[in-house]
Amino acid sequence: MLPLLLALALAVLSACGGGANNQNQTPNQQTGGQTAPKEQVITIAHSGDPATLDPHKSFNGLVFTVTNQIYETLLYRAADGTLQPRLATEWAPVDETTWEFKLREGVKFSDGTPLNAEAVKFSLERLADPETKGPGAFIVGMIEEITVVDDHTVHIRTSTPFTPLLAHLSHPVTAIVSPTAATSGDLSKQPAGTGPFLLEDWKAGDSVTLKANPDYWGGKPKLDRVVLRIIPEAGTQLTELKAGTVDLISGVQPERFNEIDSDPQLSATRFLGWGSMFLGFNMKAGPLAQPEVRQAIAMAIDRQGIVDTLRQGMAQFGNSLVPPTVFGSVPDLTGPEYDPEGARALLAQAGVTTPLKLTLNTYEGAENQQIAQAIQAQLSQIGIDLEVVITDYGAFTEAIAKDDHGLWLTSWGTVTMDADYTLWALLHSGQHGADNKAFYANPQVDEWLTEARRTADDAQRQALYRQIQEQVMKDLPYLNLYYPLSSYAKNDRLQGEVYPFAAINLDLRKAEVK
Repeated sequence: MLPLLLALALAVLSACGGGANNQNQTPNQQTGGQTAPKEQVITIAHSGDPATLDPHKSFNGLVFTVTNQIYETLLYRAADGTLQPRLATEWAPVDETTWEFKLREGVKFSDGTPLNAEAVKFSLERLADPETKGPGAFIVGMIEEITVVDDHTVHIRTSTPFTPLLAHLSHPVTAIVSPTAATSGDLSKQPAGTGPFLLEDWKAGDSVTLKANPDYWGGKPKLDRVVLRIIPEAGTQLTELKAGTVDLISGVQPERFNEIDSDPQLSATRFLGWGSMFLGFNMKAGPLAQPEVRQAIAMAIDRQGIVDTLRQGMAQFGNSLVPPTVFGSVPDLTGPEYDPEGARALLAQAGVTTPLKLTLNTYEGAENQQIAQAIQAQLSQIGIDLEVVITDYGAFTEAIAKDDHGLWLTSWGTVTMDADYTLWALLHSGQHGADNKAFYANPQVDEWLTEARRTADDAQRQALYRQIQEQVMKDLPYLNLYYPLSSYAKNDRLQGEVYPFAAINLDLRKAEVK
């Protein structure tokens, strides 16, 4: 099957091209006969327009990549995976369901509103409020009560013991927002956070420009401006990086990584982050409700071949829905072996008449297109006629919300670095209509998921997550394809950036132009 994969890889490589206007060149201004210091400006390629700048009303990386520069959470994940203080400086358990958080003093939102316990209570309750219609509300769904102890102390109580609470409070959807701006203005267009940057301009479909927050509690950033230019095509992003009109791109094309890394003006970095690429099966309706059909499809996909031939060193094979970097992963989990003949036999055993027509939904992007086409070609070998539907992300989410949708291909990031985040969202029966688009329902798995949330002992939690994922491999609501390596490339004039896990975690607080 490798020759077929190689042919597909060559057929769908993104073409490089596109002109550019150099937005990094800021002319020196003459002041009193002296040349003013040149502004520090960088341009980052952004693959799509953010739908909103309200962190509570989105659950999308295109949004969080921007809002994480404007807003902050109580805690954050450092590059070494540990939880570190951000707006909370200290935290400790009060009892088995309550945590106390001490807040950083002297911090103000960009609209002048002081950061205090009331602002934290307002923000987390706003996220949880059904009126907000926040797709990430489940992140705080276990919180029962938030109590203001004093201006800089807040107690958060969960309905039952909830071990991953601290991890959840590091998620960008839990950003603390200005209560004043949220109640009197429109955060979707006029964000007001405590972060190192402020929104200067947003030209829909073109760019988002951020400027340094002069009053940032951590000290004004060295970068005066950060321009996120909307450049959907990966090839165009690379062209502009090489031309010097873009300073940083994310998601380096596998076939171009070595080329970039050998350029004396550029640097390329890749590492295993928290992401997964998986195929989902709608178990509610149609042929995919039959376990033999799901198993046959899984056996017909050469996942190792996809990793080796199409991703060319930019992915790692694995069966667990969460990568080895995440707590609760099961790196040695066994899964379906590549066996096209066995797959054909399973379909016949299930009484399936071929050609069987199925639909696979995914969204725009070179990688998605490449993998979808590979799956389409491989399934054709066992008599499955797969229609691939590629749309924008919004249309994709609408399509897979329908009861009768078929298969879908997507990536997922375990942003909290705790398996509960992924496994609860994708597997719990209470998540039907939310992230459980497979309509998976197994009472035993529900029970194990709940027990893992309540268990403080890491070894016990790990054992429960193994049981859960072993059962999932039997039921097969999802098939993990691989773990994409996080990657980015930059112009070496940009120094001091920190890029842990993925683009949404990009930290520019200490970045500068050399």
